[in-house]
Amino acid sequence: MKITFIYDIASPNAYLCHRVIPEFEKKHNVEIEYLPCLLGGIFKLTNNQPPWMAFAEITNKSGYMNIEMDRFMRFHKISEFKLNPHFPINTVTIQRGLLAAKKLDCEKEYIDVIAKGMWEEEVNLGDKEILEEFLTKKNLPGKDILELTSDDQIKQQLIENTQKAVDAGVFGVPTFILNEEVFFGKEALREIPDFL
Repeated sequence: MKITFIYDIASPNAYLCHRVIPEFEKKHNVEIEYLPCLLGGIFKLTNNQPPWMAFAEITNKSGYMNIEMDRFMRFHKISEFKLNPHFPINTVTIQRGLLAAKKLDCEKEYIDVIAKGMWEEEVNLGDKEILEEFLTKKNLPGKDILELTSDDQIKQQLIENTQKAVDAGVFGVPTFILNEEVFFGKEALREIPDFL
């Protein structure tokens, strides 16, 4: 069975999902396919905004979001997460890079390297030069990936993926789609097994 993961590494919660997906796939005998999208594009198309903006004025809400993240990390034994000091980062090139990496048969490696760089190693991956250098240092074809991010087909694919996600009912990231049903948030990983 296949589950689609609407994915933009801009979201720390997408990173947390990424960390538990391999175990989830094995445990439930499913395949989770990453669909790179632009979270900013999803927000624009759905009149949504990031939680840190949407809930900034709500007493106790931001604090609770931090508690909830901490609970998730403790439950899944994730200790490497660090809030990137460059956050929020423009991820257009990074997300196009994921499509390029798929074309170059290094998609899984790219996803892992980017996730760690963004949310463990605190790298400013929004800077194209830093991104290329970082990928190359991690034994990925950084130059080739960055060149492909300028390809019109890849640019268009990212736009189409984002629109496709919104058309499916997506309003934020992380979101999973199973049998055309939307499951939003990292907590969805607890719900999905009941619908397999």
